[in-house]
Amino acid sequence: MSSVMALLRSITDARRVEEACLNGWPALKTIWLDGWLLRFSHGHTKRANSISLLWPGTRQPREQIRSAEAFYTHHGLPTIFRLSSVSAQDIGGALDEAGYGPGEDETCVLYRDFATARPQGNGSAALVRPGLDDIWFEAHARLQKFSAAAAANARALFGAVAVPTGYAVSLAGDGRPASLAFGAVYDGIVCLNAVATDPEFRRQGHAYGAINALLAWAQDEQGAKGACLPVMAGNDIGRSLYRSLAFSTEVSRYSYRRKVAWSPSSVAQDA
Repeated sequence: MSSVMALLRSITDARRVEEACLNGWPALKTIWLDGWLLRFSHGHTKRANSISLLWPGTRQPREQIRSAEAFYTHHGLPTIFRLSSVSAQDIGGALDEAGYGPGEDETCVLYRDFATARPQGNGSAALVRPGLDDIWFEAHARLQKFSAAAAANARALFGAVAVPTGYAVSLAGDGRPASLAFGAVYDGIVCLNAVATDPEFRRQGHAYGAINALLAWAQDEQGAKGACLPVMAGNDIGRSLYRSLAFSTEVSRYSYRRKVAWSPSSVAQDA
């Protein structure tokens, strides 16, 4: 019985983290389709423009896929499924039949429990603000090399977050933004996103400082009990950084499947 309870607890925790990830990186528009969450954000990031299977529906998968495709066609977007290890359904066979390509951009969702790894201030020149300001966003847009249209979509997406937010920046000695991180707190979990460092200031501890400041803010100001973040499975540098920050538990993995006819460049590559 204890092993069954432990399994149920791990599933419950993984689903809480999944909710934190969805709320921490929302979409501009959503449609609920018989247990599937369809997200639309003008193509800015696959997470905000894909389908998550949150609970089993009553329709046959092939019928459900066709219905979802009609909505994405209406929005001028490719139909992309975000298939997580905590997804409510296994529709791999139906996607094969419908002409979807293999999984891409495999991503790990990592978790840090503050009960065992309490955030500590590190004295770095990192600041956290609860609202999006021009300095943070302009640095974010510059590091991501956004076009004007992509920047407008990104700003709208940040503005769509409905839970408490923190925007961290680690400053270089001359006062320029060296590293950024964004966090959104839901149900005691802060979900981290948009971690980026200016190439000029890499390997100087700025990303570590920005993330650590954000974790401390989430704990002290928002009562967070843990933190999660997505990282590409093949991003060895990023995973090494997150290990140093005590993100030691992998709670889930996800990847994307899209219609073969669509080019991978159709949607931004942020996981």
